[in-house]
Amino acid sequence: MARLKLAAKQHDVSIVDVYLNGLAASGRKSMLSLLNHSAAILHTGKKAATYDWSQLRYEHVSKVRVRLLDQDYAIATVNMALAALKGIAQTAFNLQLLDADSLGRIRSVKRAKGDSGHKGRALSQAEVKLLIDAASEHPQPLRQKRDRAIVLTLCGAGLRVGELAALRIEDFCPVTHVLTVRQGKGRKYRQIAVNTAVANAVLGWCEALATQGPLFTGLHRNGQLRERALSSAGITTILWQLGKVAELQPFTPHDLRRTFITRLLEQGADINIVRQLAGHSDISTTALYDKRSKEIQAAVSRALAF
Repeated sequence: MARLKLAAKQHDVSIVDVYLNGLAASGRKSMLSLLNHSAAILHTGKKAATYDWSQLRYEHVSKVRVRLLDQDYAIATVNMALAALKGIAQTAFNLQLLDADSLGRIRSVKRAKGDSGHKGRALSQAEVKLLIDAASEHPQPLRQKRDRAIVLTLCGAGLRVGELAALRIEDFCPVTHVLTVRQGKGRKYRQIAVNTAVANAVLGWCEALATQGPLFTGLHRNGQLRERALSSAGITTILWQLGKVAELQPFTPHDLRRTFITRLLEQGADINIVRQLAGHSDISTTALYDKRSKEIQAAVSRALAF
């Protein structure tokens, strides 16, 4: 073991790089952020790239779990951090830098339990229209087309913001109006047939683009196209700006994904079909995105017939 560990270090094997490269591109940034925070908890001043993950043990993972809970992080965030640490441990084991006993003990650290608070919300149809109207107010025609397409694609296809950022022009079929997600969470591939409003918005934006390349790109101040794709952070900023113009209550890009799922369920769609469209592995995950109003719940309850 010592010989293998020394050989790996001599060849500069990065456990973090190997682990992150095994993830979908859309999830790497968030996992790296959680690993950076975990490294700082375990050793002040350390980051993921400088922490020696081959020395990770049960007590270290437990310490991160307790510290994050003490700092009032959301249950989902705590569990994601635990998943990242367990993934790092598995990678270290695969590289023969961690023994099986240590890996087994790390994997035994229990997930955090409790009510996640069902945070997030679904935007109403009126709010979505206000976002689209806000996009139309921008003086640059290309900016108008791009931002409308972003809002409608997120609300009308339920994409994660990282999935939207990873889309390429060839991922949208102008004939069938099918959007292909090739880099979904867990590297899952899925296709979504979007409605006419979404398709027209995307087609309108595509008129300004080449035949290949990223679907959603940045724009120069003069309104000219950039070649590079928008990042997840860039898309988040665009939505924040639109929300401010529309004078909406705060929302996140993921709330537009919740909007997509909630609208489908409101219209009576089968939850298993919704699960497939959203790219969820488990229906219980899809159920957490259900933000149907109390009024709808009450109406359904009152309509119960015997």
